[in-house]
Amino acid sequence: MSAGLASDTAHLTARARAADAVVEPARRLLDDQFAHLFVTEPPPPATPREAITRLTALDTAHGGFLAEILLRQRYFEEVLTRAAGTGVNQVVLLGAGYDSTALRRRDLTGVRFFEVDHPSTQRAKVAVLERAGTATAPVTYVPVDFEAGHPLDQVLAAAGFDTSRSCVVGWLGVSFFLRPESFRRALADLARTCAPGSTVVYDYMDASVVDGTSPYPGALAMARQVGERGEPYRNGLTAETASRAAEQAGFTLLEHLRVPDLVRRYGGQDPYCRDDDFMGVVAVERA
Repeated sequence: MSAGLASDTAHLTARARAADAVVEPARRLLDDQFAHLFVTEPPPPATPREAITRLTALDTAHGGFLAEILLRQRYFEEVLTRAAGTGVNQVVLLGAGYDSTALRRRDLTGVRFFEVDHPSTQRAKVAVLERAGTATAPVTYVPVDFEAGHPLDQVLAAAGFDTSRSCVVGWLGVSFFLRPESFRRALADLARTCAPGSTVVYDYMDASVVDGTSPYPGALAMARQVGERGEPYRNGLTAETASRAAEQAGFTLLEHLRVPDLVRRYGGQDPYCRDDDFMGVVAVERA
């Protein structure tokens, strides 16, 4: 990220979510009705036809990304709903970007959200919500630069997080932007921060995309684009190493889904997104 600037890739994610929210209701993959607040250029589509046109263009150029961006969130919220039903009331969003879970999931009464993100992106998000007059009462904002090595447990505890109680952690769209050592350090920090029984959901990018050997040209093209925008992919994993890294940090694997799995589970009968297979989502539990 450029110093002092909000994440450009967070804006790209918001654009995809905002367009999906305009698609015919039966075909929406996420239905994030707050995403449009964070979209600056171009404006969100005005009609379902325009939305599908834009989304199809993105999916044609970079197949698999739409499915990952939208459906990883569906999966995370499914995990969150189950955990909240058992009494878990602390949620940590690492690298929250322009996430709107706390705004959309008002049904999760008594749940407190801690949004941890780079200070620049977080300031931009809060400013947008303040201008829109959108209440954020259940959210505690925690500015952190993951690459700076700040101990997550200490930072969250200072913000009011109770490390003695279990939680749900969403760590989406982050791991592949970190240096490998920062990724491993963050997993170790999570293991210290999360009480036994806590659940962590994170996604990852295949190592072949990062090293340029992927058979998916759309993935390689996106890698070039984000690199040119100053947010390069740095940390590539495989299905095996993504799970092993969490286990080595002290977590137990619960479930591991690839993009095709997400599309089969949440895409419906006529998904508008492709399922190019170069990313995955992992759910683990603190042992």
